[in-house]
Amino acid sequence: MGQGLYIHVPYCRKACTYCNFHFSTSWKTMDDMVDAMRQEMAHRMGQVDSWQTVYFGGGTPSVLTAQQIQSLIDTATSHAPLQAGAEVTLEANPEDVDDRSIDHWIQAGVNRISLGVQSFEDSQLQWMNRAHNASQAVDAIKRLQDAGLSHITMDLIYGLPETSLAYWQDQVGQALAMDIPHLSTYGLTVEDKTVLHADIASGKISKPMDERSVEDFMWHRSHLREQGWLTYELSNSCQPGFEASHNAAYWRGEAYVGIGSGAHSFDGQWERRLNVANNPMYIKAMKAGDSLGFELETLGPIERRNEQLMTGLRTDLGFQRSHAGKWAETLDHLWSDAIAKGHMLRLEDRWKLTDAGMMWSDAIAAAGFITDNTDL
Repeated sequence: MGQGLYIHVPYCRKACTYCNFHFSTSWKTMDDMVDAMRQEMAHRMGQVDSWQTVYFGGGTPSVLTAQQIQSLIDTATSHAPLQAGAEVTLEANPEDVDDRSIDHWIQAGVNRISLGVQSFEDSQLQWMNRAHNASQAVDAIKRLQDAGLSHITMDLIYGLPETSLAYWQDQVGQALAMDIPHLSTYGLTVEDKTVLHADIASGKISKPMDERSVEDFMWHRSHLREQGWLTYELSNSCQPGFEASHNAAYWRGEAYVGIGSGAHSFDGQWERRLNVANNPMYIKAMKAGDSLGFELETLGPIERRNEQLMTGLRTDLGFQRSHAGKWAETLDHLWSDAIAKGHMLRLEDRWKLTDAGMMWSDAIAAAGFITDNTDL
């Protein structure tokens, strides 16, 4: 059976105001990092028979050279072939998209681009400290489409400080007008150790209002369905047939291999691997044979069931009653308040969150967590 391959590229041109992901704006170790990732693949891929999906995430994978991207794909496929029709995704930022780069990506096997637009308004992009402007975003989309890449997803952020619903409606409207088939929409969150957190603490900007995010979220979910779209996960919506296969496998709890500094892996059963989120330490560990560059986490039955519950509730499929076992009747009780508030639907075979419930998915999931093995 095939697996998904996640390749984490921990480099960016700039640090965005809101981002606390693992990345570096210094590229001096990039060549060594690519070599280390290829070494990690050689260490770990003996048990994989084929790749269902390949996903270059980050960071900003589009800062890699065409040769580096090609070498990583070639190394992966030298150990296990791509399945027919495999989805190969590259996260890219608009400033890295030109006709030459697109041609190289397609030649390397990339057939899906996830484009970090975030906003079509220059003032918002400047506040986010993004490296592109709105016209570059529009140009990048047109170039990708002209090159024949039909599977394009666009990232947009809602709930921004001092914006209105009209602003968000305009952002989504511009995306739809460009015939983008997939949107990944993220509510702005304030993370520790970010410029956004510091600016709010100092009073430089106001804290984003929950009401702003709720209104934006509720509107775009409803609007996209009116346009015939599938709102198939908390942060992801698409035209039918354009779901992101790689990410959907995460939500189903399927096995995947994560390569690179800060990458996670899962065997589909009980074990997670967490690579060290430090570029020099990761490179050193891979050169030494991989022994010190990761930690293993073993999940018990309780943790595994609770993960299924949490990820299931993020999707339009919900959490299947058959997965709850003896806990099913207890869940009916624990979630009775959410059902009464219209945040959750109790269907014959599953529980499913409404749009209003999606805004509180973590809290609703936590209320239903199993705490004792006897409940399984």
